[in-house]
Amino acid sequence: MRYMREMRALALAAAAAFFIPELAMSQGQPITPGRPITPTPPPASTADFNRSETRLSAGLRWIPLEVPDFPPGASVAIVHGDPNVRNRDYVIRLRFPAGYRFPVQWHEESEHITVLQGSFLFVTSEEFDESLLQRYGPGDFIFVPAQVAHFGGARVPTVIQVHGTGPFRMNIGAGPIR
Repeated sequence: MRYMREMRALALAAAAAFFIPELAMSQGQPITPGRPITPTPPPASTADFNRSETRLSAGLRWIPLEVPDFPPGASVAIVHGDPNVRNRDYVIRLRFPAGYRFPVQWHEESEHITVLQGSFLFVTSEEFDESLLQRYGPGDFIFVPAQVAHFGGARVPTVIQVHGTGPFRMNIGAGPIR
């Protein structure tokens, strides 16, 4: 019995080293293409499993989303974690003005997208073709596998929430998976 508890504690500590997000100290820092990825996340402890975190939406700090080849007007807020850190979870929100479109892009890691507000336009495709866009409304969910090209935008002012495992990098153009 004691051996089982020790093994479970050891497994829990090992999992913590890989899956526990750092505190949202980075909240409000921009997602910058080309920013170096932190090579080694700070060590986690079993105490991290007991740490909860809350964030009021009114307290989010929205900053311009500055990504090459993206039109101006979109903004981002970091809700949890740091999207620039490899193998750590993050939650961000993206806000798009009415009529916004973003180019074909892909990410190294998969994305989980939930529409919070507005009318999000989205499709997985290697080439930009507005006629392919599908509309998603509040509460709708989209899963995008790693390295799958996609594009989209917003019909009206729209907010989406994206979560995944870092790094969250936007690679412009067709993805490596075909």
